[in-house]
Amino acid sequence: MPAPSSDFRLYHSNSLEVLAGLMATELRTPAPGQSLLAPDLVLIPQVAMRRWLQATLAAAHGIAANLEFLTPGEFVARALDANPGSGPGQVVPGAAEDLGADALHWQLYAALTDPALLRDPAMQPLRRYLEDGNALKPWSLAGELAAVFEKYQAWRRDWLLGWEAGQAPRDPQAVLWRRIAGGKAHRARRIDDYLSRFSAVDGNAALPVGLPSRLFAFGTLNVSPDVLRVIATQARVGVMHFYMPTPTRSYWGDLQTLGEKLRAEQQDPFSRDEPENPLLEAWGAAGRDFVAVLGSYEVVHPSGEIAAYADPEQGEDDHPEHDRLLQRLQRDLLHRRASPSTPWRDAIDLHDPSLQVHACHTRLREVQVLHDQLRGLLEDPRFDPPLQAREIAVLAPDIDPYAPYIEAVFGGVAGTPEFIPYALADTSPLASEPLAEVFLHLLGLPVSRFGLNEILDLLACAPIATAAGLDAPALERLHGWLSAAGARWGIDAGHRERHQAPRDDAYTWAFALDRLLLGHASGDEGDIAGVAPWPGLEGNAVLALDALIRLLRVLARHERVLGERMTPAQWRERLLGLLAAVLPQPPQSLADQRALERLRTSIEGFADAARRAGFEQPVPPEVVRAHFATALAEADTRAPLLTGGVSFGRMVPMRLLPFRAICVLGMNDGDYPRRDPVAGLNQLTAELGTSKRRHGDRSLREDDRYLFLQLFTAASDVFYLSYLGADPRDGSVREPSVLVSELIDASAQYHAQPAEAAKALVVPHPLQPFAAAAFGEGDESRRFSYRSEWRSAAASLGHARHSLAPWVESSLPDIASVEEKEESESLNLDALRRFLLDPAGQFLSQRLGLRLPSVEDDGDDVEPLQMEGALLKSHLQQAALEAQLAGDTDDLYERMRARALLPSGALGQRALRQLQATLRPYAAAYAAWAEGSAATSLPFAVEIDGLQLHGRVQGIHPHGIARLRPGKLSGNAAIRFGLEWLLANAAGANLPLVVLAGQDKDEDRADLRVSEPLAQEKARAALRMLLQMRTQGMCTPLPFAPYTGWAIYTANPERAESAAQAKWYGNEFSDFAESANASIALAFRGRDPLATTEGYAEFAHNSHRIFEAVCHGNALVAFEELLHA
Repeated sequence: MPAPSSDFRLYHSNSLEVLAGLMATELRTPAPGQSLLAPDLVLIPQVAMRRWLQATLAAAHGIAANLEFLTPGEFVARALDANPGSGPGQVVPGAAEDLGADALHWQLYAALTDPALLRDPAMQPLRRYLEDGNALKPWSLAGELAAVFEKYQAWRRDWLLGWEAGQAPRDPQAVLWRRIAGGKAHRARRIDDYLSRFSAVDGNAALPVGLPSRLFAFGTLNVSPDVLRVIATQARVGVMHFYMPTPTRSYWGDLQTLGEKLRAEQQDPFSRDEPENPLLEAWGAAGRDFVAVLGSYEVVHPSGEIAAYADPEQGEDDHPEHDRLLQRLQRDLLHRRASPSTPWRDAIDLHDPSLQVHACHTRLREVQVLHDQLRGLLEDPRFDPPLQAREIAVLAPDIDPYAPYIEAVFGGVAGTPEFIPYALADTSPLASEPLAEVFLHLLGLPVSRFGLNEILDLLACAPIATAAGLDAPALERLHGWLSAAGARWGIDAGHRERHQAPRDDAYTWAFALDRLLLGHASGDEGDIAGVAPWPGLEGNAVLALDALIRLLRVLARHERVLGERMTPAQWRERLLGLLAAVLPQPPQSLADQRALERLRTSIEGFADAARRAGFEQPVPPEVVRAHFATALAEADTRAPLLTGGVSFGRMVPMRLLPFRAICVLGMNDGDYPRRDPVAGLNQLTAELGTSKRRHGDRSLREDDRYLFLQLFTAASDVFYLSYLGADPRDGSVREPSVLVSELIDASAQYHAQPAEAAKALVVPHPLQPFAAAAFGEGDESRRFSYRSEWRSAAASLGHARHSLAPWVESSLPDIASVEEKEESESLNLDALRRFLLDPAGQFLSQRLGLRLPSVEDDGDDVEPLQMEGALLKSHLQQAALEAQLAGDTDDLYERMRARALLPSGALGQRALRQLQATLRPYAAAYAAWAEGSAATSLPFAVEIDGLQLHGRVQGIHPHGIARLRPGKLSGNAAIRFGLEWLLANAAGANLPLVVLAGQDKDEDRADLRVSEPLAQEKARAALRMLLQMRTQGMCTPLPFAPYTGWAIYTANPERAESAAQAKWYGNEFSDFAESANASIALAFRGRDPLATTEGYAEFAHNSHRIFEAVCHGNALVAFEELLHA
């Protein structure tokens, strides 16, 4: 019998609302001997419980005030501080040396990095693991051991005290514990001392002081027996009200799970001689242990029990035949009944929304389906009263992967009738903050290659870009300048050498910035002290460059510093200084200001934790990076769930709040129940399946199972489950969590055909939200969607597929506005050249103002190992040719490298030698033709039909216009060369065009191709025809492309069409397909010019018109005129 000196009152119910009502009634009575102004203490398992309990108590009393909420751990700390022992560090209240998680981590890290301790023979297993010199291993191992020792302090104080007394001399964990805790008043020692003085109930033991005369513990399950014993000592000085939620009415501390039956080697572990509820048997082990602890009278001694259950079978209006599936399962669980022997239903009721299981392909689809299903529930008239958004909770084992999809799906319809109010809790407050990403990037400076895109991405981060006054166009221009100037990676030659690369400054930031700054200062391209200026900066470009240089100076200064070992205090000063240097002014955004403050707090916390643990040794940078990467990703589970809308959060143990609808996402096989990450180190885990297991011993998997049981019983109307049931790539089936399978199997037993019912319970959803099946196609009424934007696409999927309609169905009107007409009175030759080289792209950009995104160059952060890009090759060929003609090749490599035209080192020198060998015959032929004359450049202008066409022509000699084309002549080169020849002759220059190009059968041999001088009128006629084609091409896409057109023009007539097909579509010999060009694909969508005979004929005629003009000066008639003729 319980001793009369202990007043521990135990209340148990299956309903939190009932327990809260009992607590509200008790609060009406003042506590004896307690001041009216003194707050009542309420122990809660998790911070999220506080808001719900306050709201419930306020509903009962009209107000909930003068209540102080503590967690069990906080109450234990308060009790220990109020009753110090006589051991070391315990004389003065609050002077104890509690080894919390942070202190344990730092002290274990100090021990694991101590060579003297590692030489202990007992430490040999850990020494072998750590001996490879990996700086992260001691830190990560210390963190795992800290988590294990935290559990030992709560669940195995006898082990720790025994280890301090010298037990287990060969156990590495015991050696470590003796090292960090020997002689200290840690929590385990203090609890042992406290219980030895105050836990006796014989009436002669001393009474603890500083405890309230009345204490409420609400839903505090799964605490350790020692914590429960300390809490129970309050019952010796006052009244303890312990409110325990339980899923079943009867005592179930004797429950035996199937696993335990198997381990006990029972003769028939599957026998149903003693029927048991399958859900309680599968998920209730952790709760059973706590019930057993309370019911054994070994840990606490309840003076009275009050049972108050919300049992529908005790009501006069109970109609079990009207139960939905969820309510029937909960009814049988409450009465601990086994599965029914006779079917409750013939088949699954497709109109019963109470228990739902949805299988999706991706997390995005899970959230999309959830949004549609919640809208259906909120509009369902069968719920009385109607379901409200605040009565719905959506949980997941890990909410972080779902956070962006929740924001996109739920937040994306804000301000529309489809919007469902929601709040997202438990995510990391810094995980998605740009400033946190910047900070982690800055910590990685010592191992950063300082790549071009890497640094510009850092500069583009919103807080930094805003502080520097840079917008997206400025950053894009900056990227273009730096890329052209040769920036690839590395601060300078020394930085490259530290990354095991040759000590060479080519393609470094110093290399590119020297070129840009000298080019801006001098405005010339001539070499200055071995640097080739790049005079391409214009306008206020220097402002953007100045912001970049200031950032690079900060990064370069900290790159070396952050790679050194420093004490935690020094790290604090360095990191705070780094933030101040990167952001000298406070961010303008409130969100960025909050993020910056959190970062500073996190940095201070890092140093303070080390100081409290007495750690003053240097810490390597790898440890600091690992710490902050983990710390900034940690979720804040203190955020309240009840915010007036749908509550999103993670599945946290002891978070058992009642909701009318509870939805659980991510119930995938292997993801839940979770695996203990430190199970291999935790000696408690090794005892779980043995006779050494004690009542109340924790298992993460059993805790997860019991949490699932609590969620199942807390849902009063709807229990919704979702998992990834199919692979999004191949559609292969994926299994759900074993808990979902167990629930499906248990539910199926209530139906006449369990196998068919189990299959029907799962609702599979299609991969795409616009699939017809997503809108309920077929006989599945549980699949539906409210997304009207996808409805038309879903409706069209069932019909025959049609080719896309032409993107440009009719010709646009001619340019008619005054401004455009004024601009059209003058045209640069380059504009005509750009049109003929890319008619489709010019139509999109110049007429429609549409610029397609360019393909990102993945090599921007890597120095070139070969000559890349047609433009760079052209510049290099021209420079090399001029050097050969001038006989100035001695330092040609250095000059070309200074202009970022060649790879650095031996590769660049080899490439230059190969180029010089290729150019040598061309240079010889050019020199022989030029006969010593110098090339000049002249401007030309000619008026054609009221339009002035003007441009500057290079390479003019007295006896012709010379052009060099190493390799075969291409269509692009023919257009560029021919246009200049036409303009010069139309202006009266009367000059031939001489093209030195490779022979068709031998590209290494130069072939002299001469186009004779043209009469002015003939040249004008050819240009007039090309300008008319441009005018036509600005109204509708011109069926022409240079590569395919050149293939048609140069091929034999009988093979022209096959040659065109090969260039346009590609073939097995070449991956190049001109029709795949983004501009061509869009402009000619729905009307492939080579798909029909007439289309090919027009394309071929345009090709002949253009190349006849630029190669021979002939003006052919238009295709329409040819048809009429």
